[in-house]
Amino acid sequence: MTEYQKLGKSDLTITKVSLGAWAFGSDEWWGSQDDKLSVETIWRAIDLGINLIDTAPIYGRGHSEIIVAKALKEKNLRDKVILATKTGLRWKGRLIYSNLRRESILEEFQESLERLDTDYIDLYQVHWPDPHTPISETASCLCELYQKKKIRAIGVSNYSVREMTEFLKYSPLHSLQPLYNMFRREIEKDILPFCIENNISVIAYSPLNNGILTGKFFFGEKIPKDEVRKCNVDLRGRNFQINKKIISELDRIASKYSKKLSQLALNWVIGREGVSSAIVGARNIKQIEENLGCMGWEILKEDLIKIEEILERRESLIGLDPAPISKRIKHLLFHYLSNFLK
Repeated sequence: MTEYQKLGKSDLTITKVSLGAWAFGSDEWWGSQDDKLSVETIWRAIDLGINLIDTAPIYGRGHSEIIVAKALKEKNLRDKVILATKTGLRWKGRLIYSNLRRESILEEFQESLERLDTDYIDLYQVHWPDPHTPISETASCLCELYQKKKIRAIGVSNYSVREMTEFLKYSPLHSLQPLYNMFRREIEKDILPFCIENNISVIAYSPLNNGILTGKFFFGEKIPKDEVRKCNVDLRGRNFQINKKIISELDRIASKYSKKLSQLALNWVIGREGVSSAIVGARNIKQIEENLGCMGWEILKEDLIKIEEILERRESLIGLDPAPISKRIKHLLFHYLSNFLK
């Protein structure tokens, strides 16, 4: 059962679960991935009703976009999807850098059109803020593409309330893509209320916290050695032991509904006020089919209260790094990708 939500003030309607295409880039960040399997996974996701596919140039240095295009072209599926990609993260040799200047955006946009084999982008998003470029320049450029109907909606990712407020002075803003899951709830303080007030759709990324909220790493499955898991503090030391206990408690609630923990975690995210969609990565058909088991049911109020108590207890035990989560992720992304890109 597929559920839909309007994308902000745009004329687009997106599915509550979206397909994230980072792993299809087959890069050092997520590890290698078979292209044929990636294409088949995209086909199955569309067959099951998912219409939003989220990618970016930096994912595999363009390879993710190429694979998405291949899947859509082979079965003539372009008109059946909301194709979302990004701008602002560029690479040169080993160097990864931000560039949201008008000239760079227009160059990236053309490169994405070519890799995606399309003449328009449904949702074009700023990948990360660029402290060296005025937001007015970035927003005005995206607004120009929007007015020329080269893009159908405008989004930003990892933006603060201050940055979105500034962006809105120069351009419509239809969506925000932030980190959000049961274990990472920083946006609830001010970002989520701001988006609700301004009718900006929230498309949550990492709703399973890099697979942690599937529970599999705590009960037998070996933790992958990819860079994503290496830099996740929830899989190390004392945090690992705390999370193992918390995961067990959440899993018992999922069992009450005859659901997997991952399905409970995704249902929780898409059920939050203001959240329009959750981006889930999937390497194969089994994973995408399992993820869609999060829809078509609701968590009872009594269990939502229990979940809140469990998560509050976890936060009191682990605490939070005073540095904003998005800044830590960006630092790690740039650090690891800069080390690996050649």
